[in-house]
Amino acid sequence: MRNAPGTRERDALPARRRLLLLALLVAGLLLLALTAFRGAPEPRLGARLGEHLAVGWQSVLNVFRSPVRIGVQVGHLEAAHHPEELAALRVNTGGRGLGMDEVALNLAVAEHLERTLEADGVLVDLLPATVPPGYRADLFLSLHADASLDPTRRGYKSAHFVSEAAPEGRNAREPLLKRALDEAYFYYSGLPDDDANVSGAMLEYYAFNHRRFRYTVAPRTPAVIVEMGYLSNPSDMAFLSDPVNPAYALRQGVLAYLRAQGRLPESE
Repeated sequence: MRNAPGTRERDALPARRRLLLLALLVAGLLLLALTAFRGAPEPRLGARLGEHLAVGWQSVLNVFRSPVRIGVQVGHLEAAHHPEELAALRVNTGGRGLGMDEVALNLAVAEHLERTLEADGVLVDLLPATVPPGYRADLFLSLHADASLDPTRRGYKSAHFVSEAAPEGRNAREPLLKRALDEAYFYYSGLPDDDANVSGAMLEYYAFNHRRFRYTVAPRTPAVIVEMGYLSNPSDMAFLSDPVNPAYALRQGVLAYLRAQGRLPESE
């Protein structure tokens, strides 16, 4: 498990190479704008120029940003080692159902997600239940699975931080991350939407609650908690029992979000 840095490392590109890339990107941006001006119908000229400029400047900014890095928290892992401010959670070791412990599933999914995303060029920090104070990354994903005394309850749900003090959430990118994850997970899993059972503990998840705790994700890092399905439901377990399945669905959501943010190139 990689030790996560408190702050992200700067891009290792030499200064001269950065300047050369910047010059090439600016030249490409001007060329795109000229092409749009010469070839686009007049009513759409402003919109097309805006699109070219937005894409071009995002590319310029990415030259100076650090490598793509995400944090993946293994829900309940090493909960007994929580700091004093989270002492009440030391006994919260996760659920169990149909012979599967939640922590074991969360870890298996996280490890597969790490391997596949790093093959896509994304650095992945696997994190335990305690988050490094002010952890920063392109996104943060907390993995969990449900269990219920009602064996018929099933489905997937997710949440980003929302509270009375912050009804708008922590930052504007969290709803975008949630949407990308949800769309991919529903598509690839076939699980129903369990949004009606999103709890207050999810909406005010401790690892996102920077106004109350020190050991939390930085406010500007978009963060989402997911409940991948029910360990207590046979239909959900048919999907969850092979960690490759939920890991693949989550990977597609992560990649879709990073591409939409201009942090990864569009797929071929």
